[in-house]
Amino acid sequence: MEQPQSPPDPRIRSRAYELWERNGRPEHRHAEHWEQAVREIAEEDAVNGPEAGIQIPDNASVRALREAAEHLSEAGRKAEANLTSPSLREP
Repeated sequence: MEQPQSPPDPRIRSRAYELWERNGRPEHRHAEHWEQAVREIAEEDAVNGPEAGIQIPDNASVRALREAAEHLSEAGRKAEANLTSPSLREP
């Protein structure tokens, strides 16, 4: 039984795309660009180590949503506390 292949390094896809664009977006040369990208990434990894090229993206959208939710939650607690405050109760 054949082992499933792990997904390729995302840097390879990105590099192959850069190479394709740099070369004027030629048709029918995707395999050439892919192979060149594989070679370049392998060479970089040999020099810097495999972990040096992988960067974890900063997901600003998720962080902004989390901060907004925390802010709204805090504002809601403050508003609720003000409504239940003895000084704001009707006589």
